[in-house]
Amino acid sequence: MTTMKREFGAVWNLYREVTTLGAEVNQLLEEERRASKDQKRPKKREREQKQREIHNIFRTFIQEGKWNEGVIPDEGARLMILTQILPTDAICSGTSTQCKDYIKGKDGLQQWYYAGDLQSPRGNFQQFLCRRLRWMAPLIGYSTLHETIAPQEPNLSLFPPGSFTLHIPFTLRKPYISKDDTDFYIVDNPVKKEWVFKVPYIAPSQWKGALRAAMVRELVAWWKDLEHRDPQAFAHRRFRLALLFGDEKGEEQGAIKGLSKYLDNIGSDEAAKIFRDKLRAHFRVPDDKPLPHYSGCLHFYPTFFDRIGLEVINPHDRATGAGKNPIYFECVPAGTRGVFSLLYVPLLFHPSEETARADLATITEGIHAMLTKYGFGAKTSSGYGVAVVDRHLINLQPQDWQTVFKQKWQSDT
Repeated sequence: MTTMKREFGAVWNLYREVTTLGAEVNQLLEEERRASKDQKRPKKREREQKQREIHNIFRTFIQEGKWNEGVIPDEGARLMILTQILPTDAICSGTSTQCKDYIKGKDGLQQWYYAGDLQSPRGNFQQFLCRRLRWMAPLIGYSTLHETIAPQEPNLSLFPPGSFTLHIPFTLRKPYISKDDTDFYIVDNPVKKEWVFKVPYIAPSQWKGALRAAMVRELVAWWKDLEHRDPQAFAHRRFRLALLFGDEKGEEQGAIKGLSKYLDNIGSDEAAKIFRDKLRAHFRVPDDKPLPHYSGCLHFYPTFFDRIGLEVINPHDRATGAGKNPIYFECVPAGTRGVFSLLYVPLLFHPSEETARADLATITEGIHAMLTKYGFGAKTSSGYGVAVVDRHLINLQPQDWQTVFKQKWQSDT
């Protein structure tokens, strides 16, 4: 194993090669600064020649995967190896642009992602993501749906009565931004990627958090708009949300904080007491015992994308009005298609069909608000993560419940 690691490092050691050339460039830059007027031009030509050698290394590796005598056909692996550039301080463009910044620009990631068209990513890396997405779909039990992939329909006869599934294809109207678990990456803020296949995706936990946040905001807006506020109605709607998503964050023995405290403050002491009395009655918990931890009825599927783009934020100096240190964010660009999917399984209780349909109506309001109004992911307050939904492509099972869903969805548009 040690021998294999050494051989791999010897073949794919971009850091060593770039650092070696970079040291020569930095030395030439220093000599160029100290040279007389007549000597500067030859020094500059020599320095630029060394920098072109570094550019050719990057260009060949990114576009073709070639390095020394080896080839890496997998673009995802190339992207990981590019991270070796981060520790270098080599100036590989002009007199001040370091390699780690140059590689993110128009001759690096932007060319790889966009192929010169910043409005529509069509570079080689996008083709790789498209192939990878279609290749991985059958491996994880997904199927192709409306230019993307979606989970296959489960057999609802195996689930309790009142269960339903919902698939909502959408197209991003604004870019989607998230934070990956990987800290060591060529871009400062990488978009979240699936661990094995390295395609951008939204994890089930992210969908759950985004939808719950949207539905809480809708609950608060409804409560504030009422002329005559009924604590019983607020407690009931909060109770239904708790059964859908699970126990509220901050509902702990001896200390109520976080979301629980926020909703207690929004409502009233009476509404908070009614809410917890409902939970105790539902789970049959005595007053002297703490409320249990419980999961909700909603189960979410991951959403996968086949495109990655770049967003740039360039803070400007107040004195000069110029930006010198652009910050790059990986994103899923506008125009990318995805599918939001969830499964409703009432394991916590055995609802009547009327109750399950009421939950469907509540969920419909929340999904509509999340996708088209509030957005999902990071920087939603700046308009990111908003989508357009074609309701004619929405698939709800069982089919005889679609009338309830369509009526509620259309009433929100």
